[in-house]
Amino acid sequence: MRLKRRSFLKISGLAGFYTVLAPQLPLTAPAGTDALFSGFVAPPETARSSCYWWWFNGLVDEEGIRRDLEAFKEKGMGGVLMVNSSDGLGGARIPQGAKFLSEEWKALYRFAMKEAKRLNIEVGINLSSGWCMGGPWIEPENASRWYLQSTLELKGPQQFNDALPLPGNRVGYDKVFNPPGYKEYIDLPLSKLDYRDTAVVAIRTSGKEHKIAGTQAALLEAKANRKDASNFAKSFEITGPVQTPWIDNADNAAIPLKDVINLTGKMDATGRLRWDVPPGTWTIVRTGHRMTGSKLMIAQPEADGLSIDWFDKKGVELQFEHLGKVFIEEAAKVGAKPAYFCDDSFEDGFPNWTGQLLDKFRHYRGYDATPYLPVLSGYVVGSADISDRFLNDYRRTIADCMADEHYRHFAALCHRHGMLVQNEAAGPSRSGTICIDGLKNLGRSDLPAGEFWLAPKHEDQENLTDDKSYGVSRLDFGQNKVTKMVASAAHIYGRKLVSAEAFTSFRHWTDYPGSLKQALDRAFCEGINRIVIHTSTATRPKDGLPGYEYGAGTHFNPNVTWWEFSAPFFSYVARCQHLLRMGHFVADVLFYNGDIAPNLVAQKHIDPRLGKGYDYDVCNAEVLLERVQVRNGKLVLPDGMQYRMLVLPESTRMPVAILKKIKTLLEQGALVMGAPPQTDSGLAHYPQCDAEIQQLAKALWKEPAGDEGMAVGKGRLFYPGSIRAVLKDTGCVPDFEAINDNVWIDFIHRTTEDAELYFITNRKKEPTQSDCLFRVSGRRPELWDPVSGKRSVPLYQQEEGRTKMALRLDVFQSVFVVFPKTPAKGLLLPSLQWQPTGVFRKLQELTGPWELQFDPKWGGPAMIRFETLQDWSTHPDPGIRYYSGKAVYRKQFSFNEVLPAGSVFIELGVVKNICRVWLNGMDLGIVWTAPWRVEVTGKLKRSVNDLRIEVINLWPNRLIGDAALPPGERSTNTNILFKKDDPLLPSGLLGPVMITCFS
Repeated sequence: MRLKRRSFLKISGLAGFYTVLAPQLPLTAPAGTDALFSGFVAPPETARSSCYWWWFNGLVDEEGIRRDLEAFKEKGMGGVLMVNSSDGLGGARIPQGAKFLSEEWKALYRFAMKEAKRLNIEVGINLSSGWCMGGPWIEPENASRWYLQSTLELKGPQQFNDALPLPGNRVGYDKVFNPPGYKEYIDLPLSKLDYRDTAVVAIRTSGKEHKIAGTQAALLEAKANRKDASNFAKSFEITGPVQTPWIDNADNAAIPLKDVINLTGKMDATGRLRWDVPPGTWTIVRTGHRMTGSKLMIAQPEADGLSIDWFDKKGVELQFEHLGKVFIEEAAKVGAKPAYFCDDSFEDGFPNWTGQLLDKFRHYRGYDATPYLPVLSGYVVGSADISDRFLNDYRRTIADCMADEHYRHFAALCHRHGMLVQNEAAGPSRSGTICIDGLKNLGRSDLPAGEFWLAPKHEDQENLTDDKSYGVSRLDFGQNKVTKMVASAAHIYGRKLVSAEAFTSFRHWTDYPGSLKQALDRAFCEGINRIVIHTSTATRPKDGLPGYEYGAGTHFNPNVTWWEFSAPFFSYVARCQHLLRMGHFVADVLFYNGDIAPNLVAQKHIDPRLGKGYDYDVCNAEVLLERVQVRNGKLVLPDGMQYRMLVLPESTRMPVAILKKIKTLLEQGALVMGAPPQTDSGLAHYPQCDAEIQQLAKALWKEPAGDEGMAVGKGRLFYPGSIRAVLKDTGCVPDFEAINDNVWIDFIHRTTEDAELYFITNRKKEPTQSDCLFRVSGRRPELWDPVSGKRSVPLYQQEEGRTKMALRLDVFQSVFVVFPKTPAKGLLLPSLQWQPTGVFRKLQELTGPWELQFDPKWGGPAMIRFETLQDWSTHPDPGIRYYSGKAVYRKQFSFNEVLPAGSVFIELGVVKNICRVWLNGMDLGIVWTAPWRVEVTGKLKRSVNDLRIEVINLWPNRLIGDAALPPGERSTNTNILFKKDDPLLPSGLLGPVMITCFS
């Protein structure tokens, strides 16, 4: 079967996409997708984005509060996350306004909550001033803590009756470099650090070192939870050292467990030990803990203080009692309530102890940690392997305490008051090595959140490649650091919303909707479906423009130059978020990441065993044990997620409970790939646990079976093997593939009762075209454009159970490919010879002069004539060169050619930075992203036409110009400093502007 050229174009509608050819093409969609498409065109308010709404130093007033909230509502935002803080970080000082928690501040807060309720704006509140969590109500005993140890050698027999030496104030922490404000407290004497004892043990050393030796000693710092590292560290750099096993060898002279004596009850409150020392040489190990001394970051003086103890629920209870109730009670006075409380990303160094640690250890691990405490200083107790297992048990206990004592209890307190909880619970941490189970922390949250940043030059694609460091790209191997972890946590714990602090940067006023899109789409493909824009600073209108701003974050409030044209960007976000929340994420593989701590999920990546075209989630031990079942040969979760295969970590250690669960899953019909474990990972029930592991492993892994696998019950176990080969052999072909190896098209797939939804995006800063394969058959695909809200029908064909179509995407362009689940009728073309999409043909370039109007208030001429399009920043008139704001271009032109039968467009060329187009008095809309064109079919006249283009650039040029002027002559006011010789940004309509048609 062959199609005529014109018929092909009407069906495909792919000319630069979507609205280009077929916006008028009627679609008779199956009834099930009608509501879905209606929600896509006009998303519900719940799908709207929100923003961080910073109140710096209380410098707000009612006029500014109302202005902000009304502007957010008008442009399409649905919520704010209020953060109260001092100054603006990075030297961006802000004058003092209402004192935090003062009566003046409370009145402003009540006004804000009343206005938000009137406008139906959701309000979340960060439960701290600045971050992370703490305040003046946190006494030293409830603050974050480090353990300390001291030693004393004794020879017996003798009667010892003397004070034991106190630990050094920072023994074991000689490489600290990153926790907030650490230089202010790291070297304080113990008398100012609230030192408290935990336990005293004696070990028979007999004059030997008995410490871990050789290259294995280099791992002690990480294994003993004292390693400091910045959030620039990659996940494998954090998890690698703790996964590297200690091996018994001749260099490690182990202390038998029988030669460890608990002396805790023989030391009094003054530190005096009374003990009859047995014969031999003994080392007394005194273990205690100090507060780290860490305080909040950029907190207001009224609420500044020590950070809480993250491993004891008392800390969050105090925070709720002294601050949370203020927010709740003051809002209630105006009939409002916060929607949720939040705590920000963990940026509190690396606390590693709590006062009741030994009790909590026994609760979680089932045995007494006291005899093994010397291992924290490198002593080998029992054996290197036993010592290593204890350290794993200790770190897991710390991680469990954080998940339950802080995050679970925080959620319970919020729920008790009818609110949700949001946690940026898995970093990036200021110290990358904080001992967490990232998935478990996030699983305790109603609104699990991560974050993604913009690189200093993120608009330059060469800075976003896999080989660039985090400092250059703000990415790990080309992907956001923690968003995949947050998405996996949401999927495996049954949360529909996957949140992220979005667009954090130090790029002041150099971003705009068009420059943000590629970073946003990358996060969408990683699983994010709820962005919280970082950031919008609350300002008073009387403080001028662009006003006081935060030192870190994309400035995103009514003071930015392009705010007037921002609504289409918010519509784009809402449309994407609406669809990306529908149904369930489609993943073929569930990776189990073991029971280590710290336990992080790496950035989204292509596992070499899996290859391109498949997606995956990562789960932890808790979810594997408590939530994963098998149904019809697939791994399923109670909330509807399902996977085709479970892949085990590359480790020889595994808890008995996990191996038993894997056996059960196999017997029920699961596909599992992984190596046989050799030992348990902990010490509970040792050594019987090892014997049980070996017995189970021997029964399951009878022989290497490769990709064919071995039968276990109804399931199959594979090792070694290729995940990809196994999936293909079971009929699971790649979910999405772009055939052209030179393109980079990213994707994410969700499935609903009514449709399969693929979001795809061009990750390159250049137009892309490729044949693409989707793992859907027997259904008619549709293209839903989230920029315009329109849809079209592509040309497609069926190929071995998949749908094939040619997709042409402009620079960083995205589209939803939707497959209604009702079988297609009349448009299946199995014998079609696939054809490339069409091309644009230039009809006329609009050369010659343009009339421009600038706003004299901002230094530009009221009227000027450009003989040709040019960059404002190179114009000889300083009023234009340093201009920031909107200018109106006007041009009358004659179009004398025969109007083509197909679609006609105005191509805008290069626009700096956003524009609105009018032709012959008709508003053609705002253009904010590629393709930079508007359709003029039926609007272009074969005679004289009047073209008007409103263009808005960015703030820096005016700020740079003002930097050279005396303060009294400046148009702007802000706390962000520019220099007079800073480079100006290209600005205006640069073109070329052309009339084109598609053929």
